Amino acid sequence: MDDVETIVRKFHESWDLRDPERGMSVIAEDCHFEDVARGELLPGPEAYKRDYERWLTAFPDGALEITNVIVQGDWAVVEFTNRGTQTGPLRSSLGTFPPSGRRMEARYCSVMRVKDGKVVEGRDYYDSASIARQLGLVD
Repeated sequence: MDDVETIVRKFHESWDLRDPERGMSVIAEDCHFEDVARGELLPGPEAYKRDYERWLTAFPDGALEITNVIVQGDWAVVEFTNRGTQTGPLRSSLGTFPPSGRRMEARYCSVMRVKDGKVVEGRDYYDSASIARQLGLVD
C-alpha cells in the first residue's frame, strides 16, 4: 500500500499532468472534501472531477507547484502554489465570470486524511479574495 505522502502527492500532481483519473484513483467514494473558501463540499471522486474540469476550463495553462508536505500518522498537510491565466469562464458560487485574460497566483494549503490508500477527508484553504483581485473581479 502506498504511504500517505505518495497518495497526497498523486492527488495534487494530477493537476499538472492533466490527468483527473489519476486524482480520482486516490479518492474514496465516501470522501468528505471541503473547499473552505467557497464553502462547498466536494464528496467523492466525481465531485473532484467536476471541480478539476471547472478550474481547467477557466485556467487551461494552470500549474500547481507543491512546496511542502508534512505527514503525521494518516494526516497530511500539503502547501502548494496555484498559477494560471484566466482565458475561460470561471464558474463559482458567486456566479460565472467571463475570461479576464489576467494571471493569478495563489498559495493554498490542503489538510487531508488517508485511510487504506485513499483520501477520505480533506479541506482546502486559500485566499479567494486575493484571486478575485488578481483577476480584476473586485477592487
